[in-house]
Amino acid sequence: MPQGIPAEERVRALRARVDEVDRELVRALNERARLVQEILSAKAEAGLPVYDPRREEEILRRVAEANAGPLYDSSVREIFELILHRIRDLEIQQSAEEERRDAL
Repeated sequence: MPQGIPAEERVRALRARVDEVDRELVRALNERARLVQEILSAKAEAGLPVYDPRREEEILRRVAEANAGPLYDSSVREIFELILHRIRDLEIQQSAEEERRDAL
């Protein structure tokens, strides 16, 4: 952003971009969750276990390797650990709902 623009205007423009990135992050997180739901369905059909700790560690390693900063690798890893845990919570909730439906 050009430096000749008043600081207040730059702040507004940068905040608007941050808001846009936030919306992109929410969209991407929900898309990731939908893909995981599809994977769970495929695993269920194939009789595969739901949780794969090696896969989770691979994801965490890969996102840290992809990190170009300014966030620390450890911070990126922590953020993704939280994402993985929250999506796992969604998986558990979904399984419970399906069991309730099947019981009816």
